[in-house]
Amino acid sequence: MAILNFEQFIKKIDQLEEANILMAALEFRVFTHLGKKRLTHATLAKKAGIQPEGAEALLNALASLGALKKAGNTFSNTPDSYKYFCEHSPHYKRGTVFLRRENRDEWSDLISIIKNGRKLSEVDNDDPKFREPFTHAMHERSSNFSKPLAKFITRKPVGKLIDLGGGPGSYSAEILKIDKSAQAVLIDREASLKVAKTIIKKTSILKRFTFIAGDLFKVSLGLETDTVLYSNILHIYSASENSRLFKRIHTSLKPGGRLILVDLFLKDNRTEPFDAALFSLTMLMFTATGRTYTFKETEGLLKMNGFGKFKRCELGQGNSVIEATKI
Repeated sequence: MAILNFEQFIKKIDQLEEANILMAALEFRVFTHLGKKRLTHATLAKKAGIQPEGAEALLNALASLGALKKAGNTFSNTPDSYKYFCEHSPHYKRGTVFLRRENRDEWSDLISIIKNGRKLSEVDNDDPKFREPFTHAMHERSSNFSKPLAKFITRKPVGKLIDLGGGPGSYSAEILKIDKSAQAVLIDREASLKVAKTIIKKTSILKRFTFIAGDLFKVSLGLETDTVLYSNILHIYSASENSRLFKRIHTSLKPGGRLILVDLFLKDNRTEPFDAALFSLTMLMFTATGRTYTFKETEGLLKMNGFGKFKRCELGQGNSVIEATKI
């Protein structure tokens, strides 16, 4: 584990300046206004409704960071800034942009929350205006892990798959592309399912999907399920809440059925991997009872609820899989 020296410590803090420059570019839709054109700072300022002086300083800073290109007195997008951050691009990362803009303001509450505790009365993620772009962000993020996860899961027949709180259904879709006989039931909020249907309807696997809107703690999971996917759900809830869901899943599964957990699991020292350690603070800020769990803690909860034969698999960026079998 690397130890920060003084210079590195200060540099980490100073990266806040770079983050705010990039966030300002997103806020004023700089990459969208530029599109595939070259514009002066004055023209961009008029399009964005900002002051020319501020626009010039911002565009020069973005060019210095490598987020834009500058030639003479004009500015243009780089290939990546156009592809992922221009709203007219077919590859525009709508959900990712939304989430970064949301998190920027909310992370400013970190010091207060550490001092005073969670703002439990303010934790409300059921608003469709939040849930819909958030689900797009989860789809964009899942592209990093869907193929290795699907490869791990489909090493055995998948059968009837319940994707519990599966959001955009990106993982289930990748699984069904490999296992041609598998059927998936995607359970989540209505706003999330709306996004999932939009994404999956473009594929040939739509006919093998069933969509059920409901509360994970209340909706029927049925019986004789072969596989349950519990992806990025564990960290939202307390140990007792997860235990309640594990009991429901255990009842739904066939003997020998599999529960697949995907999450940012910590090692026993709770400082590694890096992404999982930082995610503990994210859950402190954005959930009522959630946190990150160690592999050992999670497997202990699973054992208490009738699961065993654990198998782990790393996906990268702090994300891993625990496969548990109904005993």
